[in-house]
Amino acid sequence: MNESTPADATAAVTPDNRKKWLGALLTVLEPLSVVALFIYLLWKTWLRWGDPLVDFPRDLYIAWRVSEGDLLYQKISNWYGPLSNLLQGAAFKIFGVGMDTMVWTNIVMVTAALLLLRAIFGSIGNRLSKWLVSILFLSVFAFGDYVVITNYNFITPYVSQATYSFLGLLLVLWGLLRNLRTEKLLWLDVAGFGLAVAYLDKPEATLAATGTLAIYLTAQAIHQAQSGNPAKWLRRALGSLGGGFLCLWLPVFIYFWLRSDAAFAWHAVNFVPYSLLNSSIRDSALHSPTLQLLGGFDDVGRSLSAMFQATGLLGLTCALIAIGSRQWTRAVARSFSWWFWLLVACAPVLAFIGWRPSVAFWERSPSAFVIPVCLATLVCCGWSLWEARRNGGDFSRALGLAVVGVAASLTMVRIILNARFSFYGVFMMPLAIFFCLHLMFVEAARPTPTSLRGNCLLPVAFLPIVLMGCGAMVWVSMYYYGLKTLAVGSGRDRFYALPPPIQLNGWQLNTMLEAYQEMKPRPVSLAVFPEGIAVNYHLRLLSPLTELEHTPLALSYAGPGYVLAELRANPPQAVFLHSRNLMEFGVPYFGANEASGRDIALWFADKYKYAGYANVPDSTGPAPNSITGHALDFFILKTTPN
Repeated sequence: MNESTPADATAAVTPDNRKKWLGALLTVLEPLSVVALFIYLLWKTWLRWGDPLVDFPRDLYIAWRVSEGDLLYQKISNWYGPLSNLLQGAAFKIFGVGMDTMVWTNIVMVTAALLLLRAIFGSIGNRLSKWLVSILFLSVFAFGDYVVITNYNFITPYVSQATYSFLGLLLVLWGLLRNLRTEKLLWLDVAGFGLAVAYLDKPEATLAATGTLAIYLTAQAIHQAQSGNPAKWLRRALGSLGGGFLCLWLPVFIYFWLRSDAAFAWHAVNFVPYSLLNSSIRDSALHSPTLQLLGGFDDVGRSLSAMFQATGLLGLTCALIAIGSRQWTRAVARSFSWWFWLLVACAPVLAFIGWRPSVAFWERSPSAFVIPVCLATLVCCGWSLWEARRNGGDFSRALGLAVVGVAASLTMVRIILNARFSFYGVFMMPLAIFFCLHLMFVEAARPTPTSLRGNCLLPVAFLPIVLMGCGAMVWVSMYYYGLKTLAVGSGRDRFYALPPPIQLNGWQLNTMLEAYQEMKPRPVSLAVFPEGIAVNYHLRLLSPLTELEHTPLALSYAGPGYVLAELRANPPQAVFLHSRNLMEFGVPYFGANEASGRDIALWFADKYKYAGYANVPDSTGPAPNSITGHALDFFILKTTPN
C-alpha cells in the first residue's frame, strides 16, 4: 500500500486545483442564485401584477373571446400582430379562462427569455456577464413596477406582443450565434422562426430582427468570399431562414384562411407592416397631440439636447476611467499619484449624478441615455469587425458582438426621443443595457499585451454602481407592490390592486362589478368608457363594440366618428362612465374635447337615462367625470333598440 508523501499533499492543493474547485463551485452557485432570485420575486409580487382597468385587461378579454371562437381583426379590434393573442386564447381553451392561466403562461415565457439571454451573453461573454444579465433582467425588467399603473413588467405587460416579440428577437440572436459557432444551417431555421414570432407580434422587434439578419448575412457573405462560394452559402442561408419563418407564418395564415378567406388571412398575418404603411393610421399618429407627446415629437429640441448632454457626461465618465486605467498600468504598485485617485473617485460620482432624476437634463425622461447607448453599441460593433478583418482576429467573436450590438441599438429606435423607461423602455431597453454592461465588465476587462491590471478598473469602478442601482429599483418595485392591499375580482381572476386614494382603478372595477349585479334586470350588453373592457371580462359579458378602448390614444387610431357609428348601429343596454385620469394624454377627462370623445359623451346624454353614481369612499371628495362630476356614472338605454 502506497502512502501519500508531503509532495503529493502539496500537489493536491496547487493553484490549478484550487481554480478548478472554485470554478466548479461557481458553476453550481451562479445558476442557484438566479433561481433563488426568481422564486423570491415571484413570492413577493404574487397576485400583485397588472392594472385592474388599464391596458392589461385588454389581453385578458381578447384571449377569452379567441378561446370562444371570435376572430381577431373582425369581431375584435387589435392594434398589433395576432400571434400572442392566439397563443393566449389557446391556453385559455386548454387550461380554462382565468387570469391565472395567463400569468403562468407569461411565467413560462419569462423563463424562456431568461434562458435565451443567458445563452446569448454566455456565448459572447463569460459567467459574470450571464449572472449580471440574469439578475438585472429579473429584478429590473421582468418584475419591475415603477408607476402606479402596473403594466410595465413581463408578467402582466400592457400588451402581450411587447414581450412575445422580445422573445422572438432573442430567438433570432440565439440562432445566429449558434450558426456562427457550429456552421449548421439548422440554427438559421431557428433564427427564421424567431423572426416570424417578432413579425407576427410587434414592429419594433421586427425592425431589430430584420436589421440584425441583414448585418449577419452581409458580413458572412463577405467572409465566405475569402474561402468559398458566397452566393451558394447565401442561397442556403436564405432558404433556411425562409423555411424557419414559414414554419410559423404559414400555420397562422391557414388558421385565418380557414376562418375567413385568403385576402383577410393575408391582411391578418401581415398586420405589422400594414399598420406602419397604412396612410390613415400613419396620418392619425403624426397629427395626434397624444402620440406626439408620448413619442417626444412635441419638443424635439429639448429631447435631443438632453441626450447630447448625457452623451457628454457618459463620455467624460468613461474617459476619466480610461485615463485612470492607463495611469494604473504605468504606475508601480501602491505608488499611484493623487490625481489618479481623484479620477477614480469622480467617475462613480459623475455616473451616479447622471442617473439621478433630479438632474436638469433628465427632467423630461430617461431618453437622455438612448443616444449614448446606441453610440456605444454601434462603435463597439464596427470596431470589432474592423479589427478582426485588419488583424486577422477571431471573426466569429467579432461578428457575434456585432450581431448583439446592432440588435441592441435597433431596439432603441422607437424611444429615441422619449424613452420613458418606466413605461415602454422596460420592453425596449433591456438588450441595450445588457450589452453595455457586457462592454464594461467583459470587453473592457480583457487583458492585452500592454495592459493587464488596468483593464480591470472599469468593471471594478462600475460594479458597485450597477448593483446599487439595481437594488434601488428593486426597492421601488417592492414599495409599490407592498401598497397593493385591495382585493379585486374573484376566483381565478382574483388579484390585488392599489386602494383609494392612491389609485381609484381597483375600487372602480369592484364598484362597477357590484353595480351590474344589483341591476334588475341585468343588461345583456355593456360598454365602459373611457377604458374598462376589464368589466366585460370579469362578468364574461360580450362588448357590443369591436373597439375595446376609448382613451384619446385609442380614438386617434380608430377615430371618434367610427366609435360613435358603432354605438349607433349596436347600442349597449348599459354604459358605465368612470373617472379615468387622462392627463397623460393632454386632457382632464373623457369628453373634454372632440379628440377625447365629446360627441360620444353628448350622445350618451341624449340616448341614455341616468341610473346612478358612486363616489370615492374617502375625504378627498368625488373624482371628476365627464358628465356629472362623480367618480362613477351608470346609464341605461332609454328605449330598447329595434
